[in-house]
Amino acid sequence: MFTFRKVTLADKDMIFSWLDEPHMQEFWDNSQGHRDDIVNFMHGRKTRSEYFGGSNTYWLGLKDDVPFAFIMTHEENETTDPPGYYQPYLSKTGKTFGIDFGIGNTKYFGKGLAAPTLEAFTAFFAKEIEPQTDVFLIDPSLGNPRAIHVYAKAGFEKVAEFTQEGGYFDAEKGVLMVKAVGFGDGRLGGC
Repeated sequence: MFTFRKVTLADKDMIFSWLDEPHMQEFWDNSQGHRDDIVNFMHGRKTRSEYFGGSNTYWLGLKDDVPFAFIMTHEENETTDPPGYYQPYLSKTGKTFGIDFGIGNTKYFGKGLAAPTLEAFTAFFAKEIEPQTDVFLIDPSLGNPRAIHVYAKAGFEKVAEFTQEGGYFDAEKGVLMVKAVGFGDGRLGGC
């Protein structure tokens, strides 16, 4: 039903048009630095990126081969200098990845696809991309109850509220949500 792939230069205009949509502008970083980082990623990161040190990977979610979701991942660990409110939830035995998620293609709104897409993506990522992943973090705006509800349906648990310090959303209140994967394989140990 759903497939996922890294973004390519051929996706640039589509992704940027999604980022120009009001629903994406409200909750996604629309700075030139972020856009430059997306293009840098599309070119294979041949030059250094100042945007979060070039640590983001960008993905498309597709339904029946039609792109509709934009996903960003980034590893979080002691060396990536995560915010203090992330610290208690970093994996003790595997890897932790942060996720940003949005449905960019407005034709796919209201179809109940967000939660199952996010569930499918975390399963895909932990199986096909980084099998040592046992914790995912997502941090929607407190002012986005729809996203909080969707993320809970996708298996994320609300664990903390925080106020963003610095960056595009400086001083905004957010919710940290955690999804632990790998139950039964002995890796979780304490997330």
